[in-house]
Order: sequence, then structure tokens, then C-alpha cells
Amino acid sequence: MSWDLVPGQHVNRAALHAGYGGRIHPRISPSKQSPNVFLFITPDAEAGALDGWTGEHLYFGGEGGLDGRDQKLTQGNRSVVEHEQDDRALRVFFQPYDGPVQYVGQFRLDPELPFVQVDAPFDIRRPQDVRRALVFRLLPLNGPPVGLRTAKPVARRTVLEQTAPCPAERAVLRGPVQTSAQTAARKLLQQYEHHARWELRADLSGYRIKVAGSVTELAVDLYDLTRNELVVARSTQARGAVREAIGELHDLARYFTPEPARVMVLPARPDEDLSELLHRQQVSAVWPIGPRGFGRTDPSS
Repeated sequence: MSWDLVPGQHVNRAALHAGYGGRIHPRISPSKQSPNVFLFITPDAEAGALDGWTGEHLYFGGEGGLDGRDQKLTQGNRSVVEHEQDDRALRVFFQPYDGPVQYVGQFRLDPELPFVQVDAPFDIRRPQDVRRALVFRLLPLNGPPVGLRTAKPVARRTVLEQTAPCPAERAVLRGPVQTSAQTAARKLLQQYEHHARWELRADLSGYRIKVAGSVTELAVDLYDLTRNELVVARSTQARGAVREAIGELHDLARYFTPEPARVMVLPARPDEDLSELLHRQQVSAVWPIGPRGFGRTDPSS
């Protein structure tokens, strides 16, 4: 079956599938009638934020995982990975909210690094709830695509970039939508930043960490360069929040050499059980005392 569309051409999606096969609704639509796998980029579908042009690759988010589970190399995702061995062409379209779809061009999967896995929301209405998602790296066969959003390329090596401490919003790790707990934790961290800067005379910074082999970027909101301490804050002493903060500290600390001490800012002094947990995990606890002071316990104390 010959292919008649050219890049930039518009076509009704129902007519496309009537002529070339494939399913009319999914983002990834492999055809049984023609040697094609159709990929549809949408403005803000469940993986839409992952789609875009890096200047070398077209990044295309996989399908599935709407139930909160990680995406897998099955069904449509598998058809993308196996398109060359199945002798199928990858045909990319841009699908607006309404109206016809626009043919972007033919692509092939990059054989060197076909895809990466990233943390991504499974529901655009709840950006704080994430799962592991697939992002395919596609090479154009009809020249660079036109009119697509810009995407961040995969980092070839891990890079740490200094930023201002305690930015107004953490848009790197958790997205631009902040929960009330995150907002309260940020205010607490900013209060500790002021204490460390003016009372402890600390040299402070933030960091953006670009992780090798991924498009994921991690944010360090507060780093005490004077004492080599990595600092995070939580607005509550609820066990789940403390556990998560411990994991964040250990995850981020391994990217620094030498590894920093871990510090957690809490709204009040932790109770005996949480203090023991922090002690075992080698995490210091600090909490506000009065308008400008902070108390502190260290693992060695």
C-alpha cells in the first residue's frame, strides 16, 4: 500500500484509519492493514508534556499507566520498539483538540538509545501523583519537524548546576502546581534559610541536577556550602512525610562529592520515636524556636 501524505498535510483521522488501518483513539495506533505505526502528539494528553523536539530527536511519551502503574513495553509501546523488525514505518501526527490531524513525518527509533524512563504524572489534574513513563527517542526521516514544542534532551552525563537557594516555586522536581503542604514546607525552609544566612553566617545555594541517561531533573532547594549540609523541609511530622524526606535526602546526597550531611527541617521537635528513626538514618533535625531561632539534634548527640 503506497503512502500518499506529505509532511504538513491535514487529514481527517477517521479517513486516515479507513484508508491505512489502525485504531482511531489511542496515542499509539499500529495498523494491521498497512505497514505503519501511527503516533499522535496531543496538546496535553496524559503523556503530552513529554512530547517535543530537542533539535535532534522527537521525544514521544508512551501509552498506558493511567491506573497509576508504570508503563510497560507491551501493546502499542511494543509496536514502537519493534517497528523495524516488523518492517513498519513510524508515522507521527499532531492531533489538536478538534479538527483534522496534521502529518508531521516519518521517523525511526534511535538504535543507540531507543527510550528513557522518567517520572511523570498519570493524571494531568493531579501532577503530584507520578509513575514511571516511557519516552521514545525518534529520528526524523523527512527533515526536522515544524511547529512542535521544545523538549529537553537526555543528559549524557550527570551535571550539577548551582541555582538560587529556596526558589519561589519548585518547578523542576514536582511541577509548577504546589500543594498546600509543599507551600507550607517551602515557607519553613525559607525561614531556616534566613536563620542560616544571618545567624549561622552560612554560604547557601540551590542546585539543579541533570541525571545521566534521563530527561529527569532533580532540585536541591537549600545546600549549606559552609557546613556541607543538604537541607529539606516538611510541614508535618507525619511518619509518611518524614519517610519521604529521608528518601529524598539520601537520593540527592549521592550526587555530591564528598557526600553532605543530611538535615531535615520540621515544624516542631520530633518525638522520641521519630528522633530514633532520624538518628539511625544519620539525619539531623532542626525546628523553629521563637521568631528567629532554631533547635537542633544531630545523629551523634
